[in-house]
Amino acid sequence: MPVIDKIAGLLRNRSALILLVGANVLMFLILRIVAVVLNLGGNAHLQQPVLQWIELPASILLLLHRPWTLLTYMFSQFDAWHLIFNMLMLYWIGRIFTFTASSARLVMLYISGGLAGATVFILASLLAPGLSQSDFLIGSSASVFAIMTAAAVAMPKLPVNLLFFGEVQLRWIVIALIAIDFCLGAGGENLGGHLAHLGGVAAGLLYPYTVKLLNRLPRKQSVRKAKVTTTRSDVRNLDEILDKIKHSGYSSLTPAERKELFEISNRIK
Repeated sequence: MPVIDKIAGLLRNRSALILLVGANVLMFLILRIVAVVLNLGGNAHLQQPVLQWIELPASILLLLHRPWTLLTYMFSQFDAWHLIFNMLMLYWIGRIFTFTASSARLVMLYISGGLAGATVFILASLLAPGLSQSDFLIGSSASVFAIMTAAAVAMPKLPVNLLFFGEVQLRWIVIALIAIDFCLGAGGENLGGHLAHLGGVAAGLLYPYTVKLLNRLPRKQSVRKAKVTTTRSDVRNLDEILDKIKHSGYSSLTPAERKELFEISNRIK
């Protein structure tokens, strides 16, 4: 099977989520191995210069010489705790996101969230240099915030059981995480980096409109796309499926129920 077909097959199922997590873990291991090699060779001072070939620079001039950093930065973490938190959030919220969206759209949103975060970081550095003492940005946080926000917009009332808090709707969890992140950033030295997270939030908020726009584009000029309206039976079936997820978890759904959940969500959107 050609490589392109294999990639397409992965994007049609949840393996795409595993690929995203795996790419981040792999980049972390590579960066750490490079750091160990440099330390053993007595070249620890070269760690930061090497890392800057992966990080997103705030300088547009430097970015023009390293355009690949627009992608590499959003798949890289150098701090272990940074990696653990982002990957746990990505996997958890990514599973929820794929309740009603394809894995291909998950990857699309991950990348668009990272690009939105990069744009906000660079603009913040240009317009208000005093906001951040960091000249480089690294981490998948903007992408994760984009997916979190989009999931909360798609299923705001989805019940989630939290330790010590009990059942909480998804929208309140995401709102709380965004608020906490912004409050932590407002009082720190890396406000520019936290503003990049808000860029990811913006990408998540715009995601439903982007999907609607893409759905309106004709796939074939000779075929007119039929309008599908939401029926009362759709709403009833959706409530039944979400109630089953609430009591038994997503894994309890049959393949037919998962397909129906995906189709109903697209019609409602």
